[in-house]
Amino acid sequence: MRRTGSGGFTIIEMLIVIGIIALLIGVVMTALIGVRQQGRKAVEKNEIRQVGNAWLKYSQVHKDRIAPGWLSPATQSQWETEITFPDGTLVPPAPSYGNSQPNMAGPWTWRLLPYMENDMRLVRGHLDRETVNAWDEMDDKLKLEVAESPTFGLNGYFLGGVWDRWYSDIRKSHPRFIKVQDSNQRKVNLTTTSLSMMTNPSRVIAFVTNGAGEPGTTPMRLDDGPGHWLAVPDRLGDTQQWALTPGMDIEFLEGDSAPIGRHEGPPVTWHPDGHVDTFSYTDLLDKRLWIDRAQDQLGPMGSNYTYTEP
Repeated sequence: MRRTGSGGFTIIEMLIVIGIIALLIGVVMTALIGVRQQGRKAVEKNEIRQVGNAWLKYSQVHKDRIAPGWLSPATQSQWETEITFPDGTLVPPAPSYGNSQPNMAGPWTWRLLPYMENDMRLVRGHLDRETVNAWDEMDDKLKLEVAESPTFGLNGYFLGGVWDRWYSDIRKSHPRFIKVQDSNQRKVNLTTTSLSMMTNPSRVIAFVTNGAGEPGTTPMRLDDGPGHWLAVPDRLGDTQQWALTPGMDIEFLEGDSAPIGRHEGPPVTWHPDGHVDTFSYTDLLDKRLWIDRAQDQLGPMGSNYTYTEP
């Protein structure tokens, strides 16, 4: 008797099998990408913890003083302060402190790196997948990039201070926001310069994953987008630095830096009590996360805490 069946696949059956295989590959790839992003997020949290620990070590060595967020060349000259690169050479603008020199020693970065054993991967982890600790491979451009574009921004205006001559009636260099007026017409100093002065070390952000950009733009969503040394809340005094768009993205307004979430996750923060956390962009509108002395005056999250400069 003649057999009419076939032991092979029909075209339709083969297409179904191929479709199932493609679907399974997609599921597996999505899972692998998720695992990889989680791994990078874990590395990021470990790096910000080590940067925060270096910040604490600085205070221990300097008798409770918080590391300055930034020093103008004039402030460095006034203090006669010098810091060095790993090879022992001076970080500009020292020793002349001239305006023609790049202010690499201004931001906190090179000041704190010795407390991290000069491991530059901790401040460039989002940029480099290869080792960047080969000192002989660093040129002036890269040194300046390390200073100005680290992975994490320091809440420098309100912790440690951004030092210059901001107010004409104060002759010596001083931090900005040390003499402001709040909505209750009280004169207040919003800059904390020593750890023992802090009343909310578990609440206030010291470091946060941070991005750089130009006013009128949004931060680059690329994980290897440029960082920025200074982290700021959405508003500084009367000036709106950044805002949330209807799509819940950040838009730069007057500022050139803003918190950013990398690796498909929210911004990562480190706090002076030593713990690491994450916050949504909406959460970061709460001024109490930025200013130790901010009070919950007008809103349920303290996001409407306001103050003005003289």
